[in-house]
Amino acid sequence: KTPITVIATSLRLLEMEVGQQKWLEKAQNQTERLKELVNSLVTLSRMDEEESPLKLSDFAVSEAVEETAESFRDFARSQGHLLELAIVPGLTYCGDEYAVRQLVSILLDNAVKYALPETPIRFVLEKGKRGVVLRCSNACTPLAEGETEKLFDRFYRSDQARSADGSFGVGLSIARSIAEGHHGFIRAQCPQPGEIVFTAQLR
Repeated sequence: KTPITVIATSLRLLEMEVGQQKWLEKAQNQTERLKELVNSLVTLSRMDEEESPLKLSDFAVSEAVEETAESFRDFARSQGHLLELAIVPGLTYCGDEYAVRQLVSILLDNAVKYALPETPIRFVLEKGKRGVVLRCSNACTPLAEGETEKLFDRFYRSDQARSADGSFGVGLSIARSIAEGHHGFIRAQCPQPGEIVFTAQLR
């Protein structure tokens, strides 16, 4: 992380010297993307360790999920999507609150980026037999058979033409690590062509 911090600081100092320039802005934007990638890789590396970095405690999961999901409402609207929430109130859960919020953010960010134009995004939190279940669904470009499992592979993107959307293809890998770190799982299913549903079971 240190070299990236040095680059970012140097770019800010240079901007103070010469003023705003488009080339500086591009360099700063790419530095931020590189910082996000490094942070994501650090997260994946920690999740791969034998000793989980998750800090488990009881927390109000309904409130945490709703608050995180609501923060995406304006973003979704700006991209032409109505965000529909179905959060069962009053649920508590023993887990890592920060990681669960990150999981919600990954699923909604992914949905906003890849949902078909002018289609709704639905996010659900409900009580499971053990723990809780998170479900995010949206309309999408039909996927090839067997492609849903590949979505969780690191650096995989179903639509390579979307390389300019700021995605590195690691978000869903982190989502899987978070779910498995909570003794659960996450899967993607297409109940019908043109629709995808991500289901995360946290136990």
